[in-house]
Amino acid sequence: MSNLRKINVSGNHLITDRSLVALSMNCLNLEGLEMDDCPFITLKGILSILRTCAALSWISVSEIHIAQSSSGFECLATSSRTLQKLEVSNSIITDEFLFMVANASLPLNTLTLCWCTDFTYSGISKLLCAYQSLKYLSLVQVDFLTDECMDDLSQYLRCLVTIDLSGCMRLTNLTFYALARNCPSLKEIYMENTGFGTKHCFHDDVKNPRIRSVNLATNHYLDDDSLMNVALMCPNMDFLDVISCTSLTEAGIIGVLEVCNQIRDLQLDNCSGIKHIGKGAELPSLEVISAAGSALNDEGLVMIGSRCSRLLKLNLENCKGVTAEGLHAMVKNCRSLREINLKKCPRVSINSLNNLVFSSSSLRRVIPPCCSAFTDSLRGFYLHHGCRVYSG
Repeated sequence: MSNLRKINVSGNHLITDRSLVALSMNCLNLEGLEMDDCPFITLKGILSILRTCAALSWISVSEIHIAQSSSGFECLATSSRTLQKLEVSNSIITDEFLFMVANASLPLNTLTLCWCTDFTYSGISKLLCAYQSLKYLSLVQVDFLTDECMDDLSQYLRCLVTIDLSGCMRLTNLTFYALARNCPSLKEIYMENTGFGTKHCFHDDVKNPRIRSVNLATNHYLDDDSLMNVALMCPNMDFLDVISCTSLTEAGIIGVLEVCNQIRDLQLDNCSGIKHIGKGAELPSLEVISAAGSALNDEGLVMIGSRCSRLLKLNLENCKGVTAEGLHAMVKNCRSLREINLKKCPRVSINSLNNLVFSSSSLRRVIPPCCSAFTDSLRGFYLHHGCRVYSG
């Protein structure tokens, strides 16, 4: 086992600290270890493997209780000189632990603290101050974080490329603004299910052209004006996820596409206020649109056809306003379309789907409105045409 580089013991309810000690003695060249849902592993076992495996560069643990009085943190300062990635989730951790990680001067570039409790702003502030070269930071559902906290913490994140603040319900538009202003290397922002949209602010002095991917899903207060401000701050955005943002209308999407005309992937699932993407110039980079459960209708399909000639993938699951007429108008212009999902589209018949597939030479994957109507011979006929049928 001396050449073993990575081990995943997640879900093993029999492994203990003694098992980790034995593992570390036999896997001296171990580089990565994942230990999620291992109830009998404690901090003592983790520290033992950190001491022994000098090549360990990443470790992922969950459901660990790091008590306030835990000893042994000091080993971090003298071992694990190669540890670059630390992921802790669903665990009880303390500021003392974060202080010791901060003092260890590790070569960390990735830090994840998701669904963790019992630490405070003091601990995370010192930790981020110590590791200002971080590239990836995930602080999912850290309940104490506020806009004021993130305004201060963002000063330490100038090298950050990706940040995930999903589930931090006290964060709003102001945090997004602080990140765009203070993090010049940032490319990806995840703020799913936060307080985004509860505070209205417009800052035309901030533009961060490096931000390419924005996930704002499940922000029920996100409105058209707030989304437009995001577009103005991120003019080179090419991925936008606003799934289940029920306060949005097509006006917000139209505004985004006017500013971010190089957008590649648009996620609009369950946006009940969006019927179309608007008329306008060609969107040459747009390859993926997912609008499952939205209000997208035939008019919207016509607009997609007129603007998205290079579209590759379209998800229309449960779009009750879509009919064969709109689909044919769209497919006529989207000559590169390879995948379409029509599951639970009640106004699309099997016959109209047949006509759609046979009129498109590019389609390779179809999810029909109802799979039970598909016989083996019909599936074979589609396959002969170069198109596979999937159940979704």
